[in-house]
Amino acid sequence: MPDTQENQLSYPQSSTQKAGCGFPIAKTERFEAVQELRCIIPPYSSVPDISVVNSDRLGDEDEPLQGAPEWLIEILSPDQSTLDVQNKILHCLSNGTQLAWLIDITRQQVWVWFGDNLPQIFSTEDILPTLGDLPELTVKAVITMTRKQTQK
Repeated sequence: MPDTQENQLSYPQSSTQKAGCGFPIAKTERFEAVQELRCIIPPYSSVPDISVVNSDRLGDEDEPLQGAPEWLIEILSPDQSTLDVQNKILHCLSNGTQLAWLIDITRQQVWVWFGDNLPQIFSTEDILPTLGDLPELTVKAVITMTRKQTQK
């Protein structure tokens, strides 16, 4: 979704997101997606690339989220250690996260953790699991959207 005036009116940035961040907030009646939201999950403080959180848990102030997001999305960059990112995901999953995606643009895959299950690897036209009432998303569509955002 491009960062246009029209999209900002339909999907306004949350108070926890810096203005002009470039990635409009996605929002349903139940959930809100926030880019780089600090999550306090003792003994760590995690900052997922995207946190999808029950709207009731977000305050009006620019403050960290207490606890793990319901759904976290990480985008693996070439300079990141896959093991470090997976450790962050596992820490969140063991503290309440219900769904986690690790998007690997290079391999054109999305690793998905759902609840206590081992990760599943999705690719190409596979439909990814989501939380809430979102339209179906394929790996191909998610990779395309991710590429567009990282190339800005």
